[in-house]
Amino acid sequence: MAEAQKLSVRPRQVLGKKVNTLRRQGLLPGVVFGGHADSTPVETDQHAFELSYRRWGNTTLLSLTGLDGGEVPALIYDVSRDPVSGRMLHVDFARVSLTEKTHADVPLHFVNESPAVRTLGAVLLHARSEVSVEAFPQDIPHSIEVDLSGLLEIDDAIFVRDLKVDATLIQIENDPDELVVKAVPVKVEEEKPAEVAVPAEGGRRGRRRGRGRRTGGRRRRCKACRCGCEACRRGRETCRRRRGCRQGRTSQSFRGKGPEEGLATRERRRSEVV
Repeated sequence: MAEAQKLSVRPRQVLGKKVNTLRRQGLLPGVVFGGHADSTPVETDQHAFELSYRRWGNTTLLSLTGLDGGEVPALIYDVSRDPVSGRMLHVDFARVSLTEKTHADVPLHFVNESPAVRTLGAVLLHARSEVSVEAFPQDIPHSIEVDLSGLLEIDDAIFVRDLKVDATLIQIENDPDELVVKAVPVKVEEEKPAEVAVPAEGGRRGRRRGRGRRTGGRRRRCKACRCGCEACRRGRETCRRRRGCRQGRTSQSFRGKGPEEGLATRERRRSEVV
């Protein structure tokens, strides 16, 4: 039977959002609930409680002093922390009866070294870190030890039924066939060969054109009509916007001709279209 640890608390008068003033003063707000009685807001020294909580955990029986009616047996139900700094913000105490069994989650403490890990290069697969038990508050253990020295070969495992506890005081509520820890082989993943980049079709000109489109290269436009169609970029006779460029600076049909020849050609094409 474990001896109850004493914790000094006092009734709390500051409620709601004003509890931030208590935290700035080094006090930790909390509440005591359950046990067929009304909830009681309490406060305790934050630094002293944090140091003790590292040793107690949530399964150590506490005796709360400083409240009306004498000492109150309780268990730590929950501790709220700041998600960024990890500082304690609030603690909940659950009243318990020393004559009634209660439920609690007891952490597992793994001890010794597995020969399968040391000699065969296996790794341990931890399936559970705690188990649920039913016992009197004074009989709840701080933790349950799991001896890893029995894992001799690869695929050796420890199940809930293999945990060593006093069955007359503690009843484990988990499935007896539930896995706790197992020695498994190391899996080595094969490296895939690197894929070789295939050049784009069309030779050097096709690669240059594709690279220009990706990097936002300057598009070639007809110097006469400023059209940016494919015909103008390739320097063909006509573009989609006009039948022929007026000045004949890009279109092949006007190259090498003087202004008069270019004008005559435009007039002839205009009459053909009409």
